Amino acid sequence: MDPGDAATVTLKLRNTTDLVEEYRIGVAGGPGMWARVEPRTLRLYPGTTGTAEITFRPPRTPDAVAGGHPFAVEVTPTEQPAGKTVVEGHLTVTPFTEVRAELLPHTVRGRFRAKPKFAVDNLGNTRLTASLTGKDNSGRLGFELRPAHVQIEPGRAAWVQGRITPGAITWFGHRESHPYTLNVLRSGVEPVEVGGVFVQGAVMPRWLLGFLGLLVATAVAFTIAWFTFTPKFGSRARDGAMVPVGNPLSLPGDKAPPPDQKPRQESSAPPEGGGAEPPPASDGDGEERPLGGPGNNLFYLSKSSPWPVPPEPGEEPAVWSFPVKSPGFEKVGDDWGCTWSPVRYTLCGMNDTYNGETETTFDFWVRSNGDPDASVSVIFDWNFDGGKEKLQRREVFKPFKLEPNQEWQKYTEEVGLEFTDGEEFQDLKGGKLSVGFWVRSGDSPIEVRSNVPVDQEMIAALRIPFDPIP
Repeated sequence: MDPGDAATVTLKLRNTTDLVEEYRIGVAGGPGMWARVEPRTLRLYPGTTGTAEITFRPPRTPDAVAGGHPFAVEVTPTEQPAGKTVVEGHLTVTPFTEVRAELLPHTVRGRFRAKPKFAVDNLGNTRLTASLTGKDNSGRLGFELRPAHVQIEPGRAAWVQGRITPGAITWFGHRESHPYTLNVLRSGVEPVEVGGVFVQGAVMPRWLLGFLGLLVATAVAFTIAWFTFTPKFGSRARDGAMVPVGNPLSLPGDKAPPPDQKPRQESSAPPEGGGAEPPPASDGDGEERPLGGPGNNLFYLSKSSPWPVPPEPGEEPAVWSFPVKSPGFEKVGDDWGCTWSPVRYTLCGMNDTYNGETETTFDFWVRSNGDPDASVSVIFDWNFDGGKEKLQRREVFKPFKLEPNQEWQKYTEEVGLEFTDGEEFQDLKGGKLSVGFWVRSGDSPIEVRSNVPVDQEMIAALRIPFDPIP
């Protein structure tokens, strides 16, 4: 029989004794766990016959191993247990094959090579023999798999170590994405394909190429000036035009000027281009966008939470990767504890006064992993009363489309608020704020930049409609 189906056999039982007897029926052996007996007991008068049906339902899992499985049906009399009777049978399970493959991680990065891992699970009920190959559409990647051939028992898995090398090294420029596919090949069966992305980074950043060019140009210009410039020196002492400067020195015998006569001073011309320096040019009428948007209370996105104090200069910025199916977003009203989550930035114990004249604004820097369909939404979750462990309000902003060039992009509240859910804003009394990112479309995770010191660029910050309590 096929796993997942049902098969029924009939047991016929006759009471050959002179007593009214009750018989208990059970199935022993491997197939006993898949068997169901109806009825499990038969009460027969002397000389009468009864029947029971035994239904086998082996599951479509690796537990139902393909091949023969002997079993026994035990019939035990209640009045005379010593008269126990056993009949034997044989159940043959047909084989089926089911293979699942997974690439970990989906996206790997490297300048010269990358080492992904490849997991192959045998979910069938017979031994799996397969070979593994890798390919990419452009033919620019080299693949090495160890081992390249596997034999996996039912219900077990095999790990394969991969090694990807690019065809050429990128010395300068942007990162390049190379989609590739790993195949699980079996005889007479369509291969199982698993796709991944190899992101090849440049050995040197592009700005270094411009810096080196500027340095070479400066050195050439200095060399030319050194060999072509001839300095000209002259002295006005030869033509008697030298004029003494400083305070005059009185010598013995010199006549001092009368008290009512002031010493004469030589007039001097104003310096060339004289006059005071002009004041600096005033700024234009345009207004620049403040950090975190035009909101009220500024917070910086640190490594784990919104924080009112910026990171110290010299700290390293952090990059968080948010999976395609971001877990941990509860519904309004669900229990919501103040615990760390790899997909949330959460701050607890907030005591602030609601300011209805402002709104939630933000400056976040996000990027994709080369997926042309990637988009992301930011979610603000609020709990106003620290005594309640409930999610009371949610703000979800519209999706922000990400470019596949894997460059950082600025995501602000200007995309618009998609919807809100829950209670209206109120004062924070030991409350909580959680910022989460939701991958709205695409098949690869997105990255968010955080913990950026103020002396650097692309600072992740937000403002909330609250005034801090002094």
